[in-house]
Amino acid sequence: MNTLNFDEFGFQVFRKVIPKEVVLEIVTFLSEKIEASVSAAKDEIDCSSDSNFIETIANISNGRKGSVESLTKTTRDTLTGHFPLEVRLSENLWKIPYSESFYSIIKTILRSQNVFMHMPPTARFVLPGNVYAGVPPHQYISYNRHMTDFITIWVPLVDIDEECGGVTVYEGSGYDQEHPVQSFSSEFWQRGVSVGAYKPTHCKMSAGDILVLNKRIIHGSRSNQSDRTRISIDFRFFGEGARSDKHYLDMQKRKVLKNNN
Repeated sequence: MNTLNFDEFGFQVFRKVIPKEVVLEIVTFLSEKIEASVSAAKDEIDCSSDSNFIETIANISNGRKGSVESLTKTTRDTLTGHFPLEVRLSENLWKIPYSESFYSIIKTILRSQNVFMHMPPTARFVLPGNVYAGVPPHQYISYNRHMTDFITIWVPLVDIDEECGGVTVYEGSGYDQEHPVQSFSSEFWQRGVSVGAYKPTHCKMSAGDILVLNKRIIHGSRSNQSDRTRISIDFRFFGEGARSDKHYLDMQKRKVLKNNN
């Protein structure tokens, strides 16, 4: 298996990894959960229609209607495109990393026969025009201090083209030092890090493709300007010799454990 781009640059797209039937099953499962999450969030933020939902999110972000700090975590997660925890904990999502080609790629990249997955994965949906569900340029190392070493695999469950957006990676940053970040409770996300002169590359992908990222490469979300909801999952994996302070799935035993220090 050729992993030269990941080894040299800290990211790599692998094509046609997940079987179509698995993609369809997971898309169906997740799509059924979106309406309920959005409906509950609309009730909390007093938004009466779909047509002004994105505008209401903007008003909250800008302080014109309530504040980010006043939101419940559930609603804040929905506005930023996160599925509820109970959805992310579903074993249905495990069908992706346990698919044969996916599992093989994890082992090859990590150079480890035994692999472990952080629990829960991060399943996300980006409604058309919801720029507040887009993550500014960042490094995964800043968001995942509970793991000593790991890779992230981003799995789009819809086709990613220029309009639907997706992930932009900044070539040349794959082995950069960690950049300091600022976080404010009044904002949805940590402040974006400087991308300097690094070349932005939008990873256009099809459903079933995967994007593997190391923990240092700078990357961020592109906005969804299409008329489709973007659905994706982030999975994080570590191998033998690494450790986690939180829950993780021992993929060999299919058992969720806590803290392997």
